[in-house]
Amino acid sequence: MLKLSCSSLIVLFNTLLIISTISTAQATDAVPTNTAVMLKPLNIPHNNGDITLDGELNETLWSDALTVELDIVNSPWDNLPSPVKTTAKLIENGKFLYVAFIAYDPEPSKIQGFLGERDTKWFDDVVGIKLDTNNNRRQNYEFFVNPYGVQNDATFNEITAAANTLWDGHWFAYGKITEQGYQVEMAIPYNILNFKENNEKKKWAIELIRIYPRDTTLRISHVPLNRDNPCWLCQYPEAIGFENAEIGHNVRLTPTLTASRDEKRDIYDVSDDWHSENDIEAGLDLRWGINTNNLLNATLNPDFSAVESDSGQLSINTTFSLFYDEKRAFFLDNADYFSSDYNLVYTRNIADPDYGGKLTGRTDQHSYGFFVTNDTETNFLVPGNLGSEIASLNEESHSTALRYRYDYDEDISIGAISTIRTANDYHNYLAGLDGQYRLTESDTFRAQLLSSDTQYPDDLFENFCLKDDCRPSKNTDCTFGNCGFTEQVHRTQAANINQSSFSDQAYKLDYKHSSEFWQVNLNHQNIGSGFRADLGFMPQADIKKNTALVDRLFYGDQDSFWQQARLSGQWQIKHNQDDELIERSLTTSFNIDGPMQSTFDLMLTHGEKVGLRHDESNLAIDGNTTRFDENQATLSGTIKPTNRTYLSLEVTAGDKIDYRNDRLGDLIEVAANITVNITDHLEFDFYQTYSKLDANNEHGIEDNVYIAKLSELRLSYQFDVYSYLKLNLVYSDVNRNPDNNPFVNVSKTNKSLSSQLIYAYKLTPQTVFFLGYSDSSFQDDDINDLSREERTFFTKISYAWAP
Repeated sequence: MLKLSCSSLIVLFNTLLIISTISTAQATDAVPTNTAVMLKPLNIPHNNGDITLDGELNETLWSDALTVELDIVNSPWDNLPSPVKTTAKLIENGKFLYVAFIAYDPEPSKIQGFLGERDTKWFDDVVGIKLDTNNNRRQNYEFFVNPYGVQNDATFNEITAAANTLWDGHWFAYGKITEQGYQVEMAIPYNILNFKENNEKKKWAIELIRIYPRDTTLRISHVPLNRDNPCWLCQYPEAIGFENAEIGHNVRLTPTLTASRDEKRDIYDVSDDWHSENDIEAGLDLRWGINTNNLLNATLNPDFSAVESDSGQLSINTTFSLFYDEKRAFFLDNADYFSSDYNLVYTRNIADPDYGGKLTGRTDQHSYGFFVTNDTETNFLVPGNLGSEIASLNEESHSTALRYRYDYDEDISIGAISTIRTANDYHNYLAGLDGQYRLTESDTFRAQLLSSDTQYPDDLFENFCLKDDCRPSKNTDCTFGNCGFTEQVHRTQAANINQSSFSDQAYKLDYKHSSEFWQVNLNHQNIGSGFRADLGFMPQADIKKNTALVDRLFYGDQDSFWQQARLSGQWQIKHNQDDELIERSLTTSFNIDGPMQSTFDLMLTHGEKVGLRHDESNLAIDGNTTRFDENQATLSGTIKPTNRTYLSLEVTAGDKIDYRNDRLGDLIEVAANITVNITDHLEFDFYQTYSKLDANNEHGIEDNVYIAKLSELRLSYQFDVYSYLKLNLVYSDVNRNPDNNPFVNVSKTNKSLSSQLIYAYKLTPQTVFFLGYSDSSFQDDDINDLSREERTFFTKISYAWAP
């Protein structure tokens, strides 16, 4: 029934996309699109005085500041007058750019703003500033503050259209709620910005913004934006001044001391007691702004552990490795300098380095980034076209990345990138070129060409053997032919047969059109079977992939219950390098927003996909896999019923390949989230994921294959903007049916529980104190109850010292 419904609705939705082409022409005639407007520059005054950040705005210095009214709603409304008054003030003293906002509110009780950790309050009431200090319309800084003074900062790369919210600059802010709304003061030091230092007037692209979330979230600004130009940064006016801007003695030393006590035990051995190990490590980080355009980072014996645990993810019935965000300061500083179309620098691959150095900078139209680290272990992805796995070498390795980009003008950029990873009997060398060309305001073409050369150790295949006795930890004499094949066994061993190394290429071509009513993306990728990007995150190889995505946008008026809707259609096809079909899919979706900041999304997908190989020793697809038809419907929605409560729900139903048993099953998957700000200090955040797969058993009767549940609780109490106490609990419960998993031996019960309690004091992103406890427990068919197998007590202190 679902199959017929999905197919019919997909045809209907795509027909509507075609019909809407006619309505676009009519709409264009009826409502002329915006044209680019020459905006007056903002002349930033200079005064040698200082400002105390207290939210009062009572210093005489503010009377000399430039006053700017934010009176335009440029999203989701089309440059209409703002319903609320917002005034910004700007002045600088040669060391800091001072910015203040007076955000008036007719109903201050409805302000959505709470205490929280840095970078967690992007969806509160916030005010902020965007700055492109190189004025090349390629990258900008973002500084936002909520009514309680909680800072949110990021960098945005216009070429990759990606925001790096993990970047943390060392700047200052204060916020306070008043009877008329709220007020914010900000001080942005020049030593965290990249710009050309001289005594001449400088021109920086600038936008001042207020986010006003009520029934609809309004983006209020002083800048009108043209919907036919997706490059918002290209439309910002210039701030002029900053003749006396200097970075001063831009050196920061951050000594770090980390102490931990790790305790482990073998939960399968009831007589085994806890085994403990104490560790104390000292480290030192250096951040030296050589000048305003060149930055040197160095670290010795760094603490590269991520203090807070990663969010939970279900990994059942998946064939590709999961992606986790980078959280470590050394890699985050100027990380955008290494970005490109493919993810070629994924620093989570670097696990435990004992030293590292990084140099980034810009001179006129040239930008560059370089880093090198020595890792005490070696981890990398071994990609494939049906799955990927992580390989580990118990030896140290050197990792290097070099990135260069030349911006010819606002429309043309070209770049080069190279990464290197080396260890004993192992190397991966990668080099490539990329470029972007803006054909018009609405149309952009991008391309990237890469080549790699790789050598694996002869015994690397043992990491992926199906036979447990052949795993590296077993120290048995195992050969390629008898270890039990997987795709990664073949790709690690066969690549090295009769040659010391192997090489291949990859390339990507991408065209994007983005205008007021239409968004089109055409993409072609070709990744050779021998191509490897071991410092990046590229889990697929031996593929050729084509994608076409078309979006039709609709807009309501400011008085309607909805503001924006989107009708989408996507076609995708994927082959291996021998032109054997791996996947073909057609997806259509409809999205609309509504009252109470709500969103509603319906997505229907019809796909033809292959399962895993029948004979893993043969990489062929045709005649070696079974092709299945998957039809799925996904319904999702979000809503904020009160200014303290956020709810989200996503339900997926339909067909799903049971990869372990190479058959088609029926899937029900539900993901839900509730976030409640119980008080201005206390936040409750709960996530629940439920996944159930049924399939016919050997008697042709539908029976359960697995039921997987993932629960995650994050409870935090924020004492002030600097300190908090946080409890994190992640519980996983996977029940597999041994009677309906005929091709694999499974444990019926698989439960795990991880907990973490942390007290943190963060004066700045680098001056921090942590005190915490974490543990993990596990249960399977051989253990009756959840048994704690690891526990850790830890503390960390670091102090950023600027001589």
